[in-house]
Order: sequence, then structure tokens, then C-alpha cells
Amino acid sequence: MTRNADDPRFWHSADGLPYRYSLDRPDHETDPSEIEIVEQAAGRTMHCDIGLHIFVSDLIGRPVLGSLAQRIAEKTEGWVFVKFKTRPSASLLEHFDRNGRCIRGEDYVYLDAPAMAAWCAHPAFHLVK
Repeated sequence: MTRNADDPRFWHSADGLPYRYSLDRPDHETDPSEIEIVEQAAGRTMHCDIGLHIFVSDLIGRPVLGSLAQRIAEKTEGWVFVKFKTRPSASLLEHFDRNGRCIRGEDYVYLDAPAMAAWCAHPAFHLVK
């Protein structure tokens, strides 16, 4: 990844795909009651929400987003919000729990860094832009 000289919030991959991040309040896109659940599991207060974006609908770029999210969660001891098109299977949820920590919702999960790494390496990995 190469940082854009004009705006350090923008990055480009080796194949030219544009990425951006934003730093927002924890409740910018997340209901405060969900933040409380994540804070209880993490044992700490959430200080910000880091939004990762890719500006093209390119399937090749989505694993990069997943990897970036995992690395940021690892460095910040944070959690990654993952939304699924349908409810994740019991076996996938068990996979997350075996490899890290997972907070379950209806069609979404919050994963800590080890669980996110397991998701990135899973054969069914997908990321909805």
C-alpha cells in the first residue's frame, strides 16, 4: 500500500485500487448498546470507530480490507464489525470462537483480531463492501 501524498487518509494498493480510512466517534455508525457489549467483552472503553473503505467494487480488493481490519484490530486491541448477507452458520461461529473471541448478532458479528485472522483465512471468507 502506498499513501497518497495529497491526502494521507487515502492509500493505493500495488494494482492501483483506492482505499481510505476515517476516524469517527464510537457511536458514529454503531448503536450505543452494542458499544457497551463490545466494551464489556474487551474490558475497556472504545475511543473511536475506524472506518475502512475501498472506492471500487472489486472483489480482489476486499481481502485487503479484511486484512487491514485484522491488523488494525491487532495493533489497537480493537474489534472488527462483520456483517453477513445471511445469518452465519453454527460451524462458522464455532470457528470464530475456537480461534478468538466473537460477539454474535443476528446477521453480524464483532471479532477480535485472532478471530478476524481466522475469518480472513477461512475458505468461505467474503466481505460485503
